[in-house]
Amino acid sequence: MGRRFSIPMKFFGVFFLTMLLVAGSFVATLNSLRRQVSRNEARAVAGQVTAFRSWIAQSGMIWVQKLAPGFHDFLDEQADAKGGTFYGKNPALATRELAQIAQREDARAFFRVTSDNWRKEENAPDAFEAAAIARFKEDKSLEFVESYEGGMYRYAQPLFLEQGCLPCHGDPKDAPPAVLEKYGSDKAFGYKVGQVRGVVSVTVPSLGLKDVLLSIAKPSSLVLLALALVLNILFIRTVVMRLIELTRNAEAIAAGKLETPLVYTNPSESNDELDHLYHAVNLLKRSLVILFKRLNSQGGK
Repeated sequence: MGRRFSIPMKFFGVFFLTMLLVAGSFVATLNSLRRQVSRNEARAVAGQVTAFRSWIAQSGMIWVQKLAPGFHDFLDEQADAKGGTFYGKNPALATRELAQIAQREDARAFFRVTSDNWRKEENAPDAFEAAAIARFKEDKSLEFVESYEGGMYRYAQPLFLEQGCLPCHGDPKDAPPAVLEKYGSDKAFGYKVGQVRGVVSVTVPSLGLKDVLLSIAKPSSLVLLALALVLNILFIRTVVMRLIELTRNAEAIAAGKLETPLVYTNPSESNDELDHLYHAVNLLKRSLVILFKRLNSQGGK
């Protein structure tokens, strides 16, 4: 067998392995943190979108007097008292336009509302959204589905059909004429309250581990980490130096230098195991002194 390592080498080996384990745990924590930050951001956006749709659904429809540039689609129209026209927008249309505005403004988060039973082709779900809808239909208790794609964080939250949605998504017989005229009676009907209608899909830039690390690696944190390292090194140095000193003293005593002093705190006043070890060696030295005195006295007779 090879020569055993010294205590300092063993300590630094264990310390290094401990640091690796701590680093691994730290990376896992950072990964969980970055996912949680992205999830909270996406969840907040999805909650606002859901509230916006719910408000419009409870009102039936929102009416605008002027169609904004690039947003000329509407579900119904009515003349006002002054000879103008009000244009009606249902929840799906209003939400889609809101998403387009957010994207035009280069917002950090992008969202859309989609379903596996869509009425307009541009509302068809992509692969992530289709898979999320299928999972929500399979498990009604599932709160969200998430994924990472190409440096982006994807989040989907289920949309359940509410009472206010029935006129447009329940029995076609109860649907407003404008809905039947625009979409027909075959698409997105037949739902009941509580069923999964679709999802709110949110996409935000994914936080990298480097970004999270830089956000928490403040100078104060690095100073504390360095201080902890220094304290560990000083502690083991103190322990090792006392062991080296005790080893040299024990070797001197074994060589016959019984006058070698042992400096330590009495075990009755100390819980330090090294003090107890020093005391044991000191007792051994005293025993040797007594033994040699007896041998000398017997030899002189």
